[in-house]
Amino acid sequence: MVRTHHRLSSAVVLAGLVVATLCTTRPSPVTAEPLPTTAFQVVAPQRLADTRDAVCTCTVVDANTIRVVVAGRDGVAADIAAAALTITAVAPTAVGFVTVFPTGQARPGTSTLNLIAGATTSNSTIVPVGDGGAIDLYFSVATQLAVDITGGFTAADTATAGRFHPTEPARLRDTRDGGAAPLGLGESITVPLPGDVPADAIALAVNVTSVKAAHSGFLTGFAAGSEPPTTSFMNPDGSGAARAASTILPVSADGLTISTTAGGHIVVDLVGWFTGPSADDSADGLYVPVPAGRLLDTRSAGSRLWAGGTRELAAPVLPAAAVVTNLTMILPDRSGFVTAFPAGTTRPTTSSVNAPFRNAITPNLAITTLSDRGTAYFSSGGSDLLVDLMGYFTGTPVTATQPVAPNTAPKPRVLMVGDSTLYGLTEVPRTQGALRGFTPVLDAKPCRRLVVTSCKSHFTLQIPNMAIEAIAAAPGTYDIVVIKTGYNDTAPGFDVAIAKIVAGARAKGARLVLWLTYSESTKAGRYDAQNAALRAAAASPAFPDLVVADWRAYASKSVGWYASDRLHLMTLGNWATSDYISRWVAATSQLPCPVPWTVGGSIAPRCPSPDAYAAATGTTPALKSLYGT
Repeated sequence: MVRTHHRLSSAVVLAGLVVATLCTTRPSPVTAEPLPTTAFQVVAPQRLADTRDAVCTCTVVDANTIRVVVAGRDGVAADIAAAALTITAVAPTAVGFVTVFPTGQARPGTSTLNLIAGATTSNSTIVPVGDGGAIDLYFSVATQLAVDITGGFTAADTATAGRFHPTEPARLRDTRDGGAAPLGLGESITVPLPGDVPADAIALAVNVTSVKAAHSGFLTGFAAGSEPPTTSFMNPDGSGAARAASTILPVSADGLTISTTAGGHIVVDLVGWFTGPSADDSADGLYVPVPAGRLLDTRSAGSRLWAGGTRELAAPVLPAAAVVTNLTMILPDRSGFVTAFPAGTTRPTTSSVNAPFRNAITPNLAITTLSDRGTAYFSSGGSDLLVDLMGYFTGTPVTATQPVAPNTAPKPRVLMVGDSTLYGLTEVPRTQGALRGFTPVLDAKPCRRLVVTSCKSHFTLQIPNMAIEAIAAAPGTYDIVVIKTGYNDTAPGFDVAIAKIVAGARAKGARLVLWLTYSESTKAGRYDAQNAALRAAAASPAFPDLVVADWRAYASKSVGWYASDRLHLMTLGNWATSDYISRWVAATSQLPCPVPWTVGGSIAPRCPSPDAYAAATGTTPALKSLYGT
């Protein structure tokens, strides 16, 4: 639930984000001694602290840290060892992160929640409590914070109630089934207990996905038949993008109720359940909290998750039945999801974390059943992944029976749509020899315009189809659409043309539109306006898949690339264009450069953009020696 009040101050600059979520150091193993085993106890969902309130029920430790006492609060055991919490950040001032950790312990180099400027975001977690039964929340940028609790864990060697029973992920409810209409604002659904879950189970571990929510708002969950709490576990932003939240929610014999103030559809996937008092007394299913530690960062340890690919991770401890982690998608190639599941078993048709758009940093709690080979992570659209360990549940892992799934780097299929400034690659076809590392489809025609009738070329004496028509007519689907046309368009209405071209590329399946800026010339004023419109569009949340490649700046100091008009290219300029596009394709696909920057040079595992290379070195690639031009 979100409200608007005062904001905490912060002295930390954006560079702090690099420490917690964007570091590229090799992950360090968790070496600290684990806490004793614990059993889960239900707490009626309640808000422990809210910095927007006149009385926060928290203590300001410093400009970037607050402290919240958990133990002994209403319905919370005084001897609580760990808490199941949801952390919500409201109106952060910049990109940043929040880290939750036990009071009295050093802040770990992991994050609980990743922030987007101005956006309300949330994530659930299980955190050990520290000195004085409290937790600390560190925030790297100024933001409001709310802390909700749904349960706690207290020390137990064995237990009847409160033991976790992992299940194969299963879909309990999808309100889209049967073509049903989306939920309205404030509507609820009740999900009955599955047939194999005892009627006295005290809580379910679920992953809830909000789909096509047309309004900003929040979701709350509670035991069916009880009063709705003033808490939330997810905050859709109204964009309609899929948002997922994993959480532990109390249930009754009638099941679980989830209500939404954002509308849209709700998908509920079961991960496991917690036993009630009728269960056997056992040591299986008890929770062992551990100090947070990073198990995997694909940016520095092996390959990223490619689209349709799977990576496995050895179990951090065995024997164990399940691990509790925070999964964070970093640099996803497109909107999509990652599914966590036991390694060597059939991948379920559920998701664990959903990125709403390209490059969205998206975390989510995950309780994942272990196999004797560990855990596996599948990506639908390609993404880097962070896996941070928070604890595990005791028990016996399932047996892995299937081979390791593949994780193969794709070869992007790229459509290049241009006018006479790209037509040189057709006139001098050998310059296409620098189009490497992807499957190119080249469509360049002199005098082509974007979305209005093209002009008649003095060179071909023809009127080509428009760029939007060329995209629609191109056979098949594409990963990337490159645009190097628009020189014959006018600045007024250019923003509308951009929107139509991006929509056309999306219709062909493109995850990315790579648009080259317009060169300097006698018409620089018009091209300045078009370049400004491009940059404004790329900075808009409406176009996360638009990347502006600054060809004008890159080629501005070149010698022998341009004809006298500073628009059309000589042969060497055609080579440079092919090389430039190839390196941009590699950079935006997280692939190695197709060739080194200099003859005999090394190739980094991930290609920097040619714009970044030129800015850092003040040079462009040695084209003649690289390609024998």
